[in-house]
Amino acid sequence: MARVRTRAARKSVSKGAKIIAGIIDNPRFFRAGKGRGVKPKVVTIKFDSKMSKKDFRTKADSLLRLSREGKLRKTPVKRDPQITRDYRGATIRRLAGRHRGDRAEQRRIAQKFSGRTSANRAGDGLDPDHVHELQLGGRDHADNLRWMDAYTNRTIGSQIAGQLRGVPDGTPVIIRVLGY
Repeated sequence: MARVRTRAARKSVSKGAKIIAGIIDNPRFFRAGKGRGVKPKVVTIKFDSKMSKKDFRTKADSLLRLSREGKLRKTPVKRDPQITRDYRGATIRRLAGRHRGDRAEQRRIAQKFSGRTSANRAGDGLDPDHVHELQLGGRDHADNLRWMDAYTNRTIGSQIAGQLRGVPDGTPVIIRVLGY
């Protein structure tokens, strides 16, 4: 026979989670590059209910991995718009080519990948996302791009940019993730 619960259910946040959150806030526990004596900047990205959960997790996992490896530093953004334009165009041509003769489907594909959506919620469209953010030292190259929900991509990018405002270039960055 099963035991009857005599105590209230546990809180959703365990002691272990609180300990880990404390460790995350302590930059000494992360590799932030070699020496230089520069204190790393802890940047927090937060899940928003309008974001794509899958894309947020993918992006958060990539940033956490790069953070643990000590590869994130604040850098000035040097973007070549032709790279993302070519990436976008190649994808649209490839997908639209699969639907020859179906004009409605070709239009839907072009609209979804156009980058001209308002991106007010998940599912409005897709953007090429830099896996290793340009503002965190990533390369502006097709090998560093993948498709991501436009709203999620733009929101995470602006969260990072807002927290890096006023931080000197070259400062190591540690990523902290909330809400997933």
